[in-house]
Amino acid sequence: MRRSILFAVGARAIRSLTAARSHRGRFPTLDQNSAFLGPEPRGKDARKWHIRDKRKLSNRLREFFIYSPALGRTVGVRVLLPGIPQEISPVIHLYHGGGDDFRSWTDFGSAEELTLDSPFLVVMPDAGAGTYSRVAVGSEVHDWPTFHTKEIPDFLRKTFSVDFAPENQLLAGLSMGGYGAMKYAAWHPDRYSWAAAFSSPLDPLSAVPAFDIIAMREGAKSMTLFGDPVTDRSEWIANSPYGLAENLNGLNLWLSAGSGSLEESKDRDLLESMVNQQGERFSARLNSLGIRHSWFPRTTGLHNWNSWERELGAWLKTLRRQRDYASSDHRSIERRSGGVDDRRGGPRVADGGEFSYLTGHALFDIHGWRVEISRRRAQIVCFGSVSTAGFSLTGTGSFRVRTPDLYEPGRRYDISVTGPTGSNDYPQRADKKGRLTFTGRLAAAMHDPIIPGKRTQHFTTVGQSEVTTVRIASTPDESSAPARAIESDTSPRPAPADASLRAARSAEDTEETTDVSESAHVDDGSQTPTVYGYNGHNIVTVFPPSD
Repeated sequence: MRRSILFAVGARAIRSLTAARSHRGRFPTLDQNSAFLGPEPRGKDARKWHIRDKRKLSNRLREFFIYSPALGRTVGVRVLLPGIPQEISPVIHLYHGGGDDFRSWTDFGSAEELTLDSPFLVVMPDAGAGTYSRVAVGSEVHDWPTFHTKEIPDFLRKTFSVDFAPENQLLAGLSMGGYGAMKYAAWHPDRYSWAAAFSSPLDPLSAVPAFDIIAMREGAKSMTLFGDPVTDRSEWIANSPYGLAENLNGLNLWLSAGSGSLEESKDRDLLESMVNQQGERFSARLNSLGIRHSWFPRTTGLHNWNSWERELGAWLKTLRRQRDYASSDHRSIERRSGGVDDRRGGPRVADGGEFSYLTGHALFDIHGWRVEISRRRAQIVCFGSVSTAGFSLTGTGSFRVRTPDLYEPGRRYDISVTGPTGSNDYPQRADKKGRLTFTGRLAAAMHDPIIPGKRTQHFTTVGQSEVTTVRIASTPDESSAPARAIESDTSPRPAPADASLRAARSAEDTEETTDVSESAHVDDGSQTPTVYGYNGHNIVTVFPPSD
């Protein structure tokens, strides 16, 4: 009897202590996709990302502290578990603005309450001062894009059960966080389906002082974030959602901004007015490219959490409406890998369908294609008319391209490289995975300046608009089975490289074209428009009209 009483009292004390610790968020429970930390990694593992601390803050909210090799330090991440439990959850990457941190969306933006009936897992990583870019701070480099687009997905993959299909990966953010969301979507259009920006500066070239101040808050020197906006213009365009807007074609885009004033008030919020003007210009840019999007210029609203909480709620309602429509008896719009759908009338990108991509990176992967460019200066490259029949490249230097597994393993293909430096034809066999790898020269490969400076300034644009074309065709005399790839077009159309580069470089140029977005002036975030857009063949409806 005495032993039973002791056991009962001891068990009750343990339960009370565990409940108190859990309430304070010190120890997560094992049934919430969390586990005890264990020893600190050593050796090579210590130089990889790893969790150093974690806490349970509520039934749904978790807080992690992760060592990031890309940043060289430990940073915080908050994760909201789905309000509607899912076996495999879609993910919203929710970014904070300048002057905030990874706690801000749950502390000030009511993210936990707004996602209570949502199936999404919401990850809110830290972003420092909010540059969402590589920042040189003294002898260190803070690589925020690598942390957000590589290490955070690896962390989610290892810690939670999430769906990494593009249609279930969404980006959103406020102010500079919206800039990061749009930029990451333009960099990786094959990995995401949605990008939402609330009160965000989307054209860095028209807000140079603001970006410079944010970089200095991180500890960088003035004009070191992207360099001088005149002499290093390509670097600014390479980090500009406005300059890379062509890459956003096929994604779901949501833009909103307040007017910078309240009703019956003469005072103006200059920052919100500025991002509102940028939203108008970005919407006009998307219209000129024929890219479908939703733009909400609010009649009131300041650059504060009241506006951003409203915008997050309105966007989540739009997501719920779209998912309900897709799961209903209506004909759904089926999204394909990388945001490319069947309505365009051609093969999917995953099967070798054509696409184009604009970038400022010397090394990039897009839709399974891996491209390496050897160069001595920053430049904008157009990887255009990409299909199983070939592709085109603009820029200077030399290139190395490895295709996806779109070809028949062991089969021989005729490769033809034509560019400003001449032509080269040769045969090549696909490897055992069905991939081809080849190299070539772009324009100005032999006279590219080794040391940039005043004496070589005239080289800064030489050859960057020249086009190098690569054609791929199966050898006709082989009797093997046809390749898995679709090879209906053996001579790809020339890439609109000049037009792409001119459009990307002209920050002030917005042509008058047919408006493909329906601007909605909504005072409260509860209203969402039915958006119509032109996809090159017919008029399509994004959301069904209300009954």
